[in-house]
Amino acid sequence: MYLESIEDNNMVYSVDMIRLKTYITYGEFSNLEFLINSVYKDKVKKMWLSDRVMCFKYNYTIELEEGRSFYFGFHCNNEKLQFFKNDVKYNLTLEFNPNKIKDAPLLLHILGMSGDWYLRSLDLAVDLKINILDLILSKTGKRTLKSLSNGFDDKTYYIGTGDRRIKIYNKKKESNLKDVNELTRVEVSVQFDDFRLIDIKSFKLPEELFPEVYINDYLYTFSDYKDKTMLALLYAVQSGFPIDDLSRRYKEKVKELFKGGHQIRFSRKTADEVIRRTVFHYFMPNELVRWH
Repeated sequence: MYLESIEDNNMVYSVDMIRLKTYITYGEFSNLEFLINSVYKDKVKKMWLSDRVMCFKYNYTIELEEGRSFYFGFHCNNEKLQFFKNDVKYNLTLEFNPNKIKDAPLLLHILGMSGDWYLRSLDLAVDLKINILDLILSKTGKRTLKSLSNGFDDKTYYIGTGDRRIKIYNKKKESNLKDVNELTRVEVSVQFDDFRLIDIKSFKLPEELFPEVYINDYLYTFSDYKDKTMLALLYAVQSGFPIDDLSRRYKEKVKELFKGGHQIRFSRKTADEVIRRTVFHYFMPNELVRWH
């Protein structure tokens, strides 16, 4: 199921999507196109040209088999084309899901076309062995929290937009996994300003990246019955009422009750390590990158 993963505190961390960038010449790209059109022609799901600013001139979606595809684009249209200069290099960007593509020969070939890659973005996945209905979420800060429900536990939550956006959904139902009990995925999307992969050993994710999530297994005590309002609000939150819709005072009080042994503790250290392992998996064995 995973290319590289780490289990920590009953949670499994992996990289669900990664976007990399490098620079190659038109001659090198022509060789890649020849390879695709001769050997992998039947794997080209879509090929298109674009003249839109900030988009790529040449775009390919390669489908190795159903449900296993990756994308690459060459020559961003904001890069000035320098005619008659064969040694000029242009942007080649590659996006794929390591857990699905794994060690596909064409992917490895493209990665081997350069020794200097940059990390542009990635989706970090954390799989919780718990039903999504047993979670209580808080959006934290000024970010928005939206939910989509198709009934019962077929639910999806979205926290924030753009960089550091979070998606929480029923992975068991989404992937039709019949051999697992319960599985909820927390997916965090992070963007980077061209982080060079030769520096991956020192890679660290930003602070305050993970959502505030609690397990809905709080047991009432005798002291809880002293504050009837608090008891009613606690019951409402455990029954599905959004914790962020409470007043600030009661929101803090409810959170304090959950924080003891009920808050899910995500590990940035573990997340950093699984990202490094994923990069090492692709580059270290073949010495595609000039590691320090």
